[in-house]
Amino acid sequence: MQAELSAQKFSVISILNQLHVPTTKASDAVESLHKQIKQADDDAQQERQKHGASDPSKSSPDDVLLLKVGGYELSVKRQRLTQGGGVEGTLLATLFGGSWDGRFVKLTDRDKKERMFVDMDSAALKVIHNAILDARTIRSATHRTADTQASISHLLEDARRRNFTGLHDFWIKKMLSPIDSAAAGTTGDVTNPRLSANDTPNELSDFVKAADAFVKAFAAEKARLEGELAAAKRRYENLGNEIKALTPFLAPLNGEDPIRSVKVCGESIATTQSTVDEMSDKLRNRFDMWSRPVEDVQPEHVSRMVDHYRRKRLGASAADMAAVLTMASATEQHAFDANAFMYGLTDESPKASKAHQTFGGLGQVPSMQQRRFGFAQMSNGVQYKIVQQGSGPKPTRDQRIKYDIVDWRDDFDGQDKICEDRGREYHVSSAVEWWQELFTDMRVGEVRRCIVPATPAGRNELYIEYKLVSITS
Repeated sequence: MQAELSAQKFSVISILNQLHVPTTKASDAVESLHKQIKQADDDAQQERQKHGASDPSKSSPDDVLLLKVGGYELSVKRQRLTQGGGVEGTLLATLFGGSWDGRFVKLTDRDKKERMFVDMDSAALKVIHNAILDARTIRSATHRTADTQASISHLLEDARRRNFTGLHDFWIKKMLSPIDSAAAGTTGDVTNPRLSANDTPNELSDFVKAADAFVKAFAAEKARLEGELAAAKRRYENLGNEIKALTPFLAPLNGEDPIRSVKVCGESIATTQSTVDEMSDKLRNRFDMWSRPVEDVQPEHVSRMVDHYRRKRLGASAADMAAVLTMASATEQHAFDANAFMYGLTDESPKASKAHQTFGGLGQVPSMQQRRFGFAQMSNGVQYKIVQQGSGPKPTRDQRIKYDIVDWRDDFDGQDKICEDRGREYHVSSAVEWWQELFTDMRVGEVRRCIVPATPAGRNELYIEYKLVSITS
């Protein structure tokens, strides 16, 4: 009887039955990973279809794109906006890469050609396009004699040195920065399991070898598929970031976003209804209700005012919005402020405003002559300079922050220090408006120096250095 039981226990069928459950479990694990990878790729494809993306392989680098950018008509080869140093991988390259051609707002020009409308500042795009053409010319002129890799990355580098305070720096940063992407996961060493052959009967040596080979192959395949799954999930997340970044420049999926334009001294200045909706009533009515052209205002003034609200629609910081309202001289600033008042950007007439006479510029914005060199300015007149870049997140108005402050009456690093305090905590929304604007535009680790204007009540200018230490809640 015992002999029969022993024979049954070690029969081929019995042994295979014992191995069935663990081997099936291993097979199911591999199959599950395959299904998850396919599901992630299917989800990404459905998301692309949902948002109207097309197959980029159907487009060609040699396609000639007919564009209308803020009223400026441009014909350009696709590759000029998608290839080359400083261009590849940016929002600009993604926007014109071919996947989203069908989602642009379209209009027909006077020659009955269909153009893709881009709601951005035309002067900023000209700066970028000219730099692209210059880089191409340099590459073409030197390719036979030198290994020259001409790039337009200097635009972003120069803007960064200016702390993005230049007229076009908002658009340079937006268009020439890469779209946020999910960080690639770190792949550790693949485990290399090994079955012990010590004290194994000779009759089982081949079995152990086969099992050992299977275990190693399974571990390697599992690691490979887990890497593919992580990559598929990153592709899906990156697609979401791409859609989020591009959506403000594309036609809505539901409804319309009509193009609004006005002729100013013969120049066409155009934007979308969604930007017009951000405008003051006077400027909005100029687009929506009055059909006659403008003949007595500089086209650049109207273009800057439109771009102010265009930036607002895109969530620009107060400093980014103020930059486009700043002219090159006090005389130009005075003329611009008069037009800005006429179109409702400010409720205070420059002629009657003591603040204007004191500080110059729109509302209470300092003039170029009175603004300290290297400092940007907010729309409320506060000047600032980033002296140390931060790398952390930006706080929101409903969060508490920890910050350091040094305050002087006479100048930065001056003799008349008001206070120096480290580790202060404050709820952002409890502060005055300019302070809220300042800190919601700072990143953790960033240090800014601010010049707060004097007040009519008699308080002198303040010189303050802030460091955003952390977001505490």
